[in-house]
Amino acid sequence: MLVDLLNLSINNCIEQGCDSILLSGGLDSSILAALLSSMGNKDSITAICIGHSNAKDLVHASIVADRFNIRCVLEHVSIDDILEAVQNVIRIMRTFDPMEVRNSAVPYLALKRLSSNGYKYAMTGDGSDEIFAGYNYMLRMGYEELRYELSRLEGIMHFSSIDIARYLGMNVCLPYLNSMLIDYARSIPVEMKVNEYNGKRYGKFILRVCFEHILGKDIAWRDKMAMEQGANTSIIKDYLNSIIDDSYFENKRSYYISNEHVSVRDKEHLYYYEVYRRFFDPPYYTKGDYANDYLEHKYRCPSCYSYINSNARFCRVCGAYPIKPIADDLKL
Repeated sequence: MLVDLLNLSINNCIEQGCDSILLSGGLDSSILAALLSSMGNKDSITAICIGHSNAKDLVHASIVADRFNIRCVLEHVSIDDILEAVQNVIRIMRTFDPMEVRNSAVPYLALKRLSSNGYKYAMTGDGSDEIFAGYNYMLRMGYEELRYELSRLEGIMHFSSIDIARYLGMNVCLPYLNSMLIDYARSIPVEMKVNEYNGKRYGKFILRVCFEHILGKDIAWRDKMAMEQGANTSIIKDYLNSIIDDSYFENKRSYYISNEHVSVRDKEHLYYYEVYRRFFDPPYYTKGDYANDYLEHKYRCPSCYSYINSNARFCRVCGAYPIKPIADDLKL
């Protein structure tokens, strides 16, 4: 049933005009590539993978593309490319959360390359981790806690690829978030999402088992890797540490906490916040439509004073985690 639902979801994407796929060589995108190949659509779809230097995704995507005879563009990106992506991700997503920025730089660079070459509609593996328990932190949870976490995630999940594609004049298709597939994921026990194989605990267990014979064991049981790690955009952290002076960092950190209520955690965070400030006011000044979802709660992030939900665990604006929302007592 799972294979049939994914095939149906991919067909819907093709019928809507999907002409490309973001391929990391990880489990989720590899499944999509394999099914595309088996459905006879491989000649109408171009895969793309981006990475800096010796990025593991470039190696894995090449293996998957060769195995399933998929046309794939391997895009090697420079530090300057990543910095350009960072600027636009911060502007598009209205965030200076380092993890969000580093991760979202990956789809930005891939979608930008596709857009510049005339592609209009890209398929991604977004959503699989949220409905089939793919994140590594979930492996430490008991099953009852995991049930709650998956239910919570379903209500708040968001994907930067959607906003980035819109900014670039593209659309994205997310086959894993087809309504019937979400219903199916809800219906199966969590033990089918997280379980053990050869003495090791894995997320997305049912996907691995169902597609092992199609993908091969090397792909099906590949460890989960964050986008920033697979594409090696995480290198930007060390780069920024090397170019920002210690005294400049300390002076700016003191200034921003005193004058803008923003706690800057490190040099990378400082760089992202200063990019953010080129486009936006300090978070505590946030007004209008952007804050409407949170205004009624009257709670703020203790690290940047942006509006957040009263039960938020982290801040999507600054990336602070874990947090305890505080009452809105600023007199603006």
